[in-house]
Amino acid sequence: MGGIADKIGNKSALIVSFIIMSASFFWLMVAREMWMLYFFGVIFGFSYGALSPLVSPAVAELFGLSAHGAIFGVTFLLGTIGEAIGPVVAGGIFDVTGGYQWAFLLCAAISIIGIIFSSLLRPTNGLPPAPATLRI
Repeated sequence: MGGIADKIGNKSALIVSFIIMSASFFWLMVAREMWMLYFFGVIFGFSYGALSPLVSPAVAELFGLSAHGAIFGVTFLLGTIGEAIGPVVAGGIFDVTGGYQWAFLLCAAISIIGIIFSSLLRPTNGLPPAPATLRI
């Protein structure tokens, strides 16, 4: 996805990744066969893995390079906290409802929030806009 971001911009690549991720969770909600689970794994894995190479350039374009390491570190710290809490929340949802449908719906909703927040990104560092291939 990093190469695609060089062509369409980091902001657009983030939005595409979150759209694919959201769609994968909706797919998982209706999956009833093993091949459907494998298909989910491939699609979700691509979209989730695609986010990693996009975060660092997005942070640089939004905030500049002077505090890049600190902002990038906080971003990944918050993501890691969410990744640690997610399975506990999903397990709690399963315990209360007897299934994972609401957990999958929650994941889809969080991905949709990612789409919305990504679409609202604007550089705040006071620098002129990045070249067309790197625009957020």
